[in-house]
Amino acid sequence: MPKAEGYSLRRRLFIRLLGVLAVLTAGLFLFVSAYAQRAADAAFDRLLMASALSISDTVRVEDGRFSVDLPYSSLGILAQARRDRVFYRITAPDGELVTGYHDLPMAPAKAGVAGAAGSDSATRFDNAIFRGMPVRVAVLKRFAAQPELGGWVTIAVAQTREERGALARDILANAFLPIAFTVVAAGGLIWFGVRQALAPLGSLERMIRERQPHDFSPIAMPPPQEVSQLVQAINQLMARLQSNLDTMQTFLADAAHQIRTPLASLRLQAELAIDEDDPDALHRIAQRVHRNAVEASQLTSQLLNHAMVIHRSEALKPEDVDLGALLEQVFQRARAVAGDTAIRLDIDRAAEPATVPGDAISLREALTNLLDNAVKYAGPSGPIDLSLTTRPEGRGLRVEIADRGPGVPDAEKRRVLERFGRGSSAAGVAGSGLGLAIVTSVVEAHGADFALLDRPGGGLVARIDFPAADGAVPAGGSAARALLPLLVLCALLWSPWAQAAQLLTYPAPGGERERLRIHSATDRQAIEPLVLDFQQLHPDVTIEYKDMDTADLYAEAVAMPAKGDAAKGDAAKGAAETPDLLISSASDLQVKLVNDGYTQPHRSALTDALPDWANWRDEAFGFTFEPAVIAYNRDLLPDAEVPRTRPALIRLLRDDPARFSRRVATYDTATSGIGYLLASHDALLFGQYWQLVAMMGNAQARLACCSGDILDMVERGEVLIAYNVLGSYARARAAAGAPIGIVVPEDYTLVISRVAVIPRTAPRPQLAGQFIDYLLSPRGQEVVADRSALYAISSGIKREASASGLRSSTAAPLHPIALSPALLVFLDRLKRERFLQQWQSAILLP
Repeated sequence: MPKAEGYSLRRRLFIRLLGVLAVLTAGLFLFVSAYAQRAADAAFDRLLMASALSISDTVRVEDGRFSVDLPYSSLGILAQARRDRVFYRITAPDGELVTGYHDLPMAPAKAGVAGAAGSDSATRFDNAIFRGMPVRVAVLKRFAAQPELGGWVTIAVAQTREERGALARDILANAFLPIAFTVVAAGGLIWFGVRQALAPLGSLERMIRERQPHDFSPIAMPPPQEVSQLVQAINQLMARLQSNLDTMQTFLADAAHQIRTPLASLRLQAELAIDEDDPDALHRIAQRVHRNAVEASQLTSQLLNHAMVIHRSEALKPEDVDLGALLEQVFQRARAVAGDTAIRLDIDRAAEPATVPGDAISLREALTNLLDNAVKYAGPSGPIDLSLTTRPEGRGLRVEIADRGPGVPDAEKRRVLERFGRGSSAAGVAGSGLGLAIVTSVVEAHGADFALLDRPGGGLVARIDFPAADGAVPAGGSAARALLPLLVLCALLWSPWAQAAQLLTYPAPGGERERLRIHSATDRQAIEPLVLDFQQLHPDVTIEYKDMDTADLYAEAVAMPAKGDAAKGDAAKGAAETPDLLISSASDLQVKLVNDGYTQPHRSALTDALPDWANWRDEAFGFTFEPAVIAYNRDLLPDAEVPRTRPALIRLLRDDPARFSRRVATYDTATSGIGYLLASHDALLFGQYWQLVAMMGNAQARLACCSGDILDMVERGEVLIAYNVLGSYARARAAAGAPIGIVVPEDYTLVISRVAVIPRTAPRPQLAGQFIDYLLSPRGQEVVADRSALYAISSGIKREASASGLRSSTAAPLHPIALSPALLVFLDRLKRERFLQQWQSAILLP
């Protein structure tokens, strides 16, 4: 019976005092936690209110309808919370949507709020759930009117709560840290006080522990009043122990004296048995002794053999074992001890060479046990047949031991394979029940199958089926494998999707195990070196690459059904066509996908190492650093005349309009996502931007959707200057021998980064994350800078086509376009319409 453990009085007292302290601490924690949440809400609510107020200042009535010109600062303020998503909704007095997210929830206005509209007190804050995300919503009303139309316009701005939660946790940690230190110190003082109060008990313990084993005298130390009863009980117990010890010693002395007589008598009887002359009596004694010794020896031997087999199975180092020779050895040994039992061995010559990978000692032990069992239980019933053949399907070898004994009932066949399991037919026969357990362990270690079958006509068949060796293949197998790559290649060449103009397939160099589908707004020449190098690291990955423009890429991502909806249709087709990764140079559209919940996160050490402006929410990752440059035809425009700044470009177009008429090109911001992104940021940074657009309009600038089309015109000499072209493509053309020069604007240079996101519906997000990590790795960035047409973002890459190389080669201020919700401003429907209308009226002069 296990010894019952006592409790510690010191611990018990300490725990109760500490429990009181813990309750007090929990109350303080709840109070501080609630305060931290209120403080975080107050801080971020001011940002929400400032955003709503900045929007309200632009509310007006134009052309008989309410309108708003969303200021950049309205969302730029909220972008300071780097991990928060941002939403907004502006509605007319009749509830009609002016712009923004139509389904953003707004709590109903409280009584009397409208009368105070326009003041801080008119702003109300509510918590809500939007698209499955908890958000904080600020609602503000603004009065706008014309003689024919007027009313209260409602402005709602919402922000997710990630940064609020982080700030609340920081406040809680900083405020609760002194309390935690105080609690720890108080706990230490309580422990010290408890120890001091209970110190006399320690002295009492030492006095008892230091006593001699035979000292049962009463405790003479005056005990504390609280334990005096305990000391008295101990003294009484010691007195009883002394009495019991005296009694036990008397008993042992008497027992030692009395037991000598029977021991002497037993010894005398043994000596008389040795001197017994009756042969029959001695024979019977010897038989009993021998039988018991044999059974004990067999049991010991079986246990040792079973342990040996298990050990050798766990440390198995397969070697070629000749089953035919092994059966011959077992057969010869069994025949020598089988007595009158006939044993027949039959080895099929078609099975030779009958070799299997395994351990000869373990196999010999298993076969010996099977044959011994057959002799023991079925010997008198008929001959025992031991055979070696090939399996019927020709893939492996079969060993069978068949007898004519009583067999094993079906209900007992599973039980007799277990340790110490014996069947009903073994009654009256000596045995340990370990033989078949040994066989089962050996068979499992060799990957074979073992079965006990009923023999036709009576008896039992023990069958072991060995699998074929790994190298064995059906006829024609090698030829089929040799033709497999050719068949795969033919399938790739003739499949309909491989012939599609925009879908490229890069077969896995080492045989396909996974497939990655990438949709991207990046030219094949720029992305292909990255794809091929990734496959060098992952040779079992086939990559499908679809080249799209930025607007179509965004529209496709928004139109993708959710995983649950996709399952209702053709799931296999949806998985085959759904991309795993989206790459685009239109970072504003990629940010909107993240903000609206169409992507999923991926985090690694490489994504954490990105600069803050190139990683938003661990869902949008910039991996290039591409400047927007001025490209020109070196054969037609001397370097001395090339403008180095935007004001210089304005002067050049103004002073010589005839020379540059139809000889200037730029993006069509109405059709080009990257063009609109660059133009909107030029309007923010360059005070004379609209004058520049007007000068290009006077020159009847040529417009194109893509960098390639613009550079084609420069290369052919159709235009002299191209404004705001991506430097990565221009550098690639110049490196290929085209007469294209590149100027990095010296007043400021916009830098965009190609952004990779993983769609929320991606079938293989882990593989897409591996490709993102490759793009950001030193090896991937080396390929970007050296073999691709792009610029590497990593500061560790020192090549010309890298962020470090660009900074060292120009004195121009570089302005990377940060990935943040501020980019959503120019994607607002009314903002975009107003911007494009102004841009088109300036550049498309009648």
